[in-house]
Amino acid sequence: MNIEYGVSLNSFYKLLFNHRCSILNIQLKTKNANSQQLIAHLLIFDRQIYIAFAERYMNTYLKFKSAWLQLLIFGSLTFGMSVALIGVGLLIVSKIYNIPPLAIISMDVADPNMLNPAKALQVISSIAIFLAPSLVFAYLSDRKPMEYIGFKKPSPPVFWGLSFLLIFASLPMVGWLGHMNENMHLPASMASTEKAMREAEAQAGKMIEKFLEMKSPADLIKMIFIVALVPAFAEELFFRGVLQRLMIQITRRPITGIIITAIIFSAIHGQFLGFFPRMVLGILLGALFWYSGSLWPGILAHFVFNGAQVVLVYLNPKYATMEPQYNIGLIVGSTFFVLLLLYWMKHISHTHYAVVYDTDDEFTIERGPDQSE
Repeated sequence: MNIEYGVSLNSFYKLLFNHRCSILNIQLKTKNANSQQLIAHLLIFDRQIYIAFAERYMNTYLKFKSAWLQLLIFGSLTFGMSVALIGVGLLIVSKIYNIPPLAIISMDVADPNMLNPAKALQVISSIAIFLAPSLVFAYLSDRKPMEYIGFKKPSPPVFWGLSFLLIFASLPMVGWLGHMNENMHLPASMASTEKAMREAEAQAGKMIEKFLEMKSPADLIKMIFIVALVPAFAEELFFRGVLQRLMIQITRRPITGIIITAIIFSAIHGQFLGFFPRMVLGILLGALFWYSGSLWPGILAHFVFNGAQVVLVYLNPKYATMEPQYNIGLIVGSTFFVLLLLYWMKHISHTHYAVVYDTDDEFTIERGPDQSE
């Protein structure tokens, strides 16, 4: 098991000096096998001190900057890369399908000739807005960018199964929240705003219905790729791998950071009538990432959730714009089971804030399993 030592900068020199003195004294006093082994361990620890010090105070990785500065850089990076990559992608799609860029942007999926360009632009947008900026930010943040962003094995491995269990258990609860959200109304003073939002939602619903038209298994596979696989990877990297990490660091409270990220996750999708169920989904995905220490369970859960909806629409197209009906017993049972799973996930989690984050006045030294306390 790896153990983390928190060492202030002021004590760094004293720590390093003491260990070097220990090495020198042992070398002068004796040269038996046990002493040689101890010298080797001390030299390894000495090297770890140097690595930790160098990573903390002698490099330019973003993870050692303030969380607010990281957030500003990440936002700027996302905006710049999104504009550039979507612009390039739009020109490529326009060239391939011989359709003017403005016509593609209009997303008039009622025109059969516009469906494939719209789908291609959807994939490009997911990559440009969510995937590419997250990967670049991870590369700028840590010498091991894939581990930094969350591409490592979940700990403990039971989180692989929990991702399936959590997402399927939540379906009745999320579906009920969807119905409740649709029946919510803004104050009377905002009636005109609500009317405009509902009209926009109705228009979006028609577009989604056309977008999800599937006439063959090949269409089903294509839509699973566009609607489930690409968003699962891209959005989890962006929202959980980077944004949630920064929000938890800013608030210093995991649950607060998870909720704030879930609110942003839902708001960015721009669907007023689906805000609360998507926010709850964001909280569940955020909890999976935090408690498992890995992006993979969240990616898997996100893929299963979106993929199940695509398959449901394939089997019955009416579900493109409506949620399945659940009885009250199933909804209550779903909610209780989800809360129970969240409690269990917290109980078995190996994640600790002090291990995930280093503060500005500390650096950590990893001690191997063969070194004594």
